[in-house]
Amino acid sequence: MTLSHRYGSSDQHSSDDVATSVTTQLSIPQRFNGPARDGDWANYRNTITSLYLDQNKSLKEVMRIMREEYYFYATEKMYKIRFNKWGLHKKLRAHQVAELLVQRGKRAAVGKSSVSFVGGRKIDSDRLNTYLRRVSPARRRELIAILSGRVELAGTQKRSIVDIICRTPSPGPEPELETLPRPLDAPDSLRLPEECMQIIQSYIEGAFDSSLWKTTPNKELVFPPRGKTWLDPVSSARQLFINGFTEQGFQLVRITFEGYREVLSRQDPSLLVETCLALGALRQSGPGLAESLINYSYHMSRIIFGPRHPLHLLFSRLKIASSAEIEQFSGTILEMFLKTIQLDSRLKPTYLATVYRGMLNSRFIGIESARQYMQGLLTELKEQEEPSDSAAEERRRRDIDLMEHHVSWLFNLHDKPTEAKVAFAALVGNRGRDPRVARFSCYNMLRTLRSSYEVTTEEAIELLHESLAICEAEFGRNDNATITVLATLQSYYKRVGRMEDAAKVKRDFETRWDEVADGIGRLNS
Repeated sequence: MTLSHRYGSSDQHSSDDVATSVTTQLSIPQRFNGPARDGDWANYRNTITSLYLDQNKSLKEVMRIMREEYYFYATEKMYKIRFNKWGLHKKLRAHQVAELLVQRGKRAAVGKSSVSFVGGRKIDSDRLNTYLRRVSPARRRELIAILSGRVELAGTQKRSIVDIICRTPSPGPEPELETLPRPLDAPDSLRLPEECMQIIQSYIEGAFDSSLWKTTPNKELVFPPRGKTWLDPVSSARQLFINGFTEQGFQLVRITFEGYREVLSRQDPSLLVETCLALGALRQSGPGLAESLINYSYHMSRIIFGPRHPLHLLFSRLKIASSAEIEQFSGTILEMFLKTIQLDSRLKPTYLATVYRGMLNSRFIGIESARQYMQGLLTELKEQEEPSDSAAEERRRRDIDLMEHHVSWLFNLHDKPTEAKVAFAALVGNRGRDPRVARFSCYNMLRTLRSSYEVTTEEAIELLHESLAICEAEFGRNDNATITVLATLQSYYKRVGRMEDAAKVKRDFETRWDEVADGIGRLNS
């Protein structure tokens, strides 16, 4: 037997080898010009995008196809770096969803339907709804922060949203199930901040365009002169509820609501700020009070302005929020308003300081944000050009002293055991000087006295007695701060069992109360 017979025909063997060789040549590229360069990535960008997104290939499949069919060689890490640079992601990113919601919301507000594209890829409502239903709590917070403008997008994120387009769908036959566009059913926690942002922008633009609001030559927003704000009774009501004067607390709330119609009609620049701060105070005063103010504002704004006015639209959004969401949305609305209004005008630093303190007390912002804001305001005040006349310079110096007081307080005393004692000392030290510091110190002492365990009950009674005398001298016998100190003193007497003293203080409180309520009523009217 010959060798060829034993193992088969030599010609046949040669033919099989050729076939195998040809198959190998077809399956394995023979050209290798090194790893892909920038020009190669640019040339094959559309092909890679189509494979990865349109055909939904995995990254490993894309790498294999590009290698075998296009002689395109790159590592997995190189692909991922390039995908990030291109904004090429199968999963939507939070900043992309935020931009889609903004664009779609603006178009929906004027009655336009939308078809959306991210990097040329169509994104339908089903996909957005799926994202919004499944989004993690961390991503949800990121979305809200982006929509409210509290975070600045990174450079790559800014570049990627340029490729996001919402336009009117092209005419033509559509599948039967797609003839009517499905609404974007975003959760309220994501949809409401975005809608509120658009409404606030419209409200501010309209107020300036109609000359409802005015600015000084140096762009500072003008606030109409008035005595106390309608917000003062709301703050006092909270302390009355805490100290057991429930009937009087509700009476203050009712008086506040009755005067709110006039406040709405004027549309002062401070209206929205004070409304949000009032909601924060009412939430801490008792269940259902914040919701009552929202409901009242909703109906009154419709009566005064009509159903399409921005204020009514804003209150209609708050009206559907849950109790827990009211705090979150009120803080978001307030931050949006302050940020938007300062794009083309200025707010007095001392006014902003008062607002930020209220936001901190209402838990709209945290202590770190409050410190950052206050430090920025102090820096701004110090960098202002010194006035030429002595009276203006004196006002500037007092404003700087007030701001330094706020900053020092936030960094050294806020929520510390000694806060109430130091607040009392500040009240005593500012007697006859800056009434703003005195009033702030009084309310801060009342707010922290119960939690300041370094102050005994007997010490608290002594502090309250002295504070009462100072408030009567500084603000008057029937001022909100004075009457609130009196109510707190009565509750401390009851706490230590000094019932005769408590009864005496209560009679004094009730004697003054009618005058207090009448005074607030006259202020509102």
